[in-house]
This record gives sequence, structure tokens and C-alpha cells, in this order.
Amino acid sequence: MAGKATKTTKPDIKLNSYESLFGDRPDYGEATELPIKELHDYKQHPFRVIDDEDMLELVQSIKDKGILVPLTVRPVPEGDYEIISGHRRKHAAEIAGLTTVPAIIRDLSDEDAVDIMIYSNIQRTNILPSEKANAYRLQMEIMKHQGKKGSSTPNEVGKKYGDNARKVQRLVRLTYLLPELLELVDRKKLAVHAGYWISFLGDTEQECVLKAYQLYGKLPSGSAAQHLREQYEDHVLTKDKIEELILGESPRRRVILKMSRINRIFSPDYDSEQIEEIIYRLLEHWSEEKGQEQSE
Repeated sequence: MAGKATKTTKPDIKLNSYESLFGDRPDYGEATELPIKELHDYKQHPFRVIDDEDMLELVQSIKDKGILVPLTVRPVPEGDYEIISGHRRKHAAEIAGLTTVPAIIRDLSDEDAVDIMIYSNIQRTNILPSEKANAYRLQMEIMKHQGKKGSSTPNEVGKKYGDNARKVQRLVRLTYLLPELLELVDRKKLAVHAGYWISFLGDTEQECVLKAYQLYGKLPSGSAAQHLREQYEDHVLTKDKIEELILGESPRRRVILKMSRINRIFSPDYDSEQIEEIIYRLLEHWSEEKGQEQSE
């Protein structure tokens, strides 16, 4: 008798701790109450602040107990402060009617600021692919700007936040999608794998992919998306080929009649059914005449 199968579990991916990234947590001193009007969002903040159910709960919590975890901000040359961690708390505080929030003021380099910003958000259970993609791209660009040899690779970024280099690379590529297509990835309509291949297409070709979705409600599978990229790089990708790869068949004919032109021809006395009947009769007459011409 075969032995009973044992259940295997995947090991948990552990993120680097805050302390391993920035050293032992220093004593920042007391948080300072800062006017909300003096706080500005980080200019490239990759994480969304959405008025969803979680936000409503946060607003209620702030009304009941106040802000338990101070924001982290850094001073800017203009004299105000830039939020590094706490964009959602600031937004919730505004909704709750607060005019000031507790904040810890720190002098941070761009690299350290982005590290703290990503680390404070990356462990959320509901993080969107676009958020992680934009965060990783921002991290790589900052590291590259700092000029640290080899530090801006997907492998190094992945080490920081618990993802492998391949996943980091695929996610970063998603930032080259049109915003509408990236939104479809977030909504799980377009697979990340397919989005990765589509991201190599030009804007015009990506617009054709989006148009096909709007017309037919279909998006390319991973393999079809890979073929799109191959044909694009071979300079043979056309609108018809895009539709054919997405639909798995020759493109369907779709005719759209503009009402502005219809209204110029028919007076208001004609209703929709009368207009439709006349158009069909005219088309039948045209088809008969064309058939006679070809037989002569």
C-alpha cells in the first residue's frame, strides 16, 4: 500500500527587517505637531491613496483614538515638509477634520527616503501590481542616480524587499504600459505575464490592444502577447494582426454609423426603424447593381 502523501508547504518569504536596512532604530525624540497644510506628498509616491473601506476604518480610528503612529517627513528647501511615510494617515486626518498631525522630522537622502517609503507599504496584503511596479522602478532609478555600481539591478532590489530578480524585472516592465492597460493588470483582467510582453510594444500598438479589448472584451493570453512582441520587433505587426492574435481568428468586421451624418440626411420625422429599413434597401439595391456590373 502506498504511503500517505505528506503535505509540503512553501517557505515564507521574509523581508529584510527595518533595522537591517537602516541600523538600530535611533531615538528620534518626540513627534512634532505639524499643520497639514505644510505637508506635501512625495513627488513620485508610487502607492495609491484610495477612499475605500479601509480608509473609512482609518478615519474612524483617528476620530476615536487619534493618530497612533506619527508620520515620517523631511524638510524641503521651500520651508514645508515632504511626506515619506504616512500619506494615508494624512488623508484620513483631513477627512476626520484634523488640522495638524504628529510627525517625526528627519533629514533623509532620496535613497533612504524611498527605502522607508517602500518598506512601510510593501507588506500590505492588498498592494496592487502597479504600486509595486512603480515602487521598484523608483527604487532602481534612485539607486542608479546614486552611482552605486551594480546596486540598481533587479537582483539587488529584490534582495531588499523579498522578491526574486525575475519578478522585479517583470513588474518594472509593467510601468511601460499605457495607464489604461496597467489598470487592467490591477483589475486582474490582463495577466502580469501578458502585460510584460505587451510593454515592449509602442504606444500605437498598445492602443490597438486596448481598442480590441473595448470592442470585443478580449485581451491577449501570455503566449499571444509574446507573439505580439516578436512581430513588433520584426516590424510586421499591424492592427489586423493584433486583433487576429487576440481573437484567435481573422478580425471581425465592425461598422459604426455616425449619427451626425445620419441626421444630416434624414429629417426628424423618421424614426430609427424607418432609417434602418431605408439603409438596408439602399444596400440591397447597391449590391444588385454591383452584381449586374460584374456579370456584364
